[in-house]
Amino acid sequence: MQNFIPRIGITLGDPAGIGTEIAVRTLEDNSIYQLCHPILFGSPDVVARELKQLGAKSTLKVVSPQDEVSGSATEVIVVETSGAEALVPYGQISEAGGEAAVRSIKSAVTAALAGEIDAITTAPLNKESMRNAGFHYDGHTELLAELTGCSSVSMLLIGNQLRVAHLTTHSALRTVSDKITEERLREVIRIAFEAMRNYGFASPRIAVAGINPHCGENGLFGDEEIKLMRPVIESIAATGIDVRGPISPDAVFIEAMADKHDIVVVAYHDQGHIPVKLIERDHAVNVSGGLPIIRTSVDHGTAFDIAGKGIADIVNMKAAITMAAKMAVGREAAGRAKSA
Repeated sequence: MQNFIPRIGITLGDPAGIGTEIAVRTLEDNSIYQLCHPILFGSPDVVARELKQLGAKSTLKVVSPQDEVSGSATEVIVVETSGAEALVPYGQISEAGGEAAVRSIKSAVTAALAGEIDAITTAPLNKESMRNAGFHYDGHTELLAELTGCSSVSMLLIGNQLRVAHLTTHSALRTVSDKITEERLREVIRIAFEAMRNYGFASPRIAVAGINPHCGENGLFGDEEIKLMRPVIESIAATGIDVRGPISPDAVFIEAMADKHDIVVVAYHDQGHIPVKLIERDHAVNVSGGLPIIRTSVDHGTAFDIAGKGIADIVNMKAAITMAAKMAVGREAAGRAKSA
């Protein structure tokens, strides 16, 4: 039987940033086509500009999401989601850039929900450009949740050594404790468990980091760990899921690096991002947990300061596409096994 090769939709992000560059340069690597059929979602005009800027020899082909594609490094496949209006200057915040970025995401999500593509990998957005275009989302995760009608999502960072799932992301620190409810903690532990199962861990070991220093020192520095976290963790552990905590934030990542935990549920953005970026550098991939579709992303921004210069690092984009392909293959295999 022929191996399943997934179709991966790659949204190009803000056209003033490095998204198109890192996508086009990644697709020059023939090894990508052994993993998936990559399809860019964005403006053909922007892709053509980037190909010219880079001196690439690839040709450009515009298709519909449902068209048959195979692809190779000599031909870049694009689904047109915007036109020449997206040709904004490199490095500039603009309404047109925000509009183009969101339109590419909406089109890719529609295709994924229709089964026309098997996963999405996203290039970075610029939140200010998005807001200038009238889209008031904190980031991809919130936009994807709305587009898929999903209320329970979590940003996951998946690396080779460290993996985290976030209870909150783009929130002011003073609001974090109020946003971490019993229901939210249960949701994210479930999302982390399912994500690790999909990633190949048969019995995931989940750790939950505390919110306060030293987990509050029995209430001296805060009591969220005692009153909220510990009862939830104990009740879930009683169902047979290997979840433990809360564990002091200054210790839990050392334990994870020692292979005591497969994933850490973290309270807020920097609690998870700092250790993962420090250890994994460009190899950690952003995964949206809890969605009905597979979505991976680079774990960096639009880099307006180097856009158009052809010097952006493509390591993270390649890792994100590879992760999307791996997850899509895993989901397809699980579906076949279930129907057998």
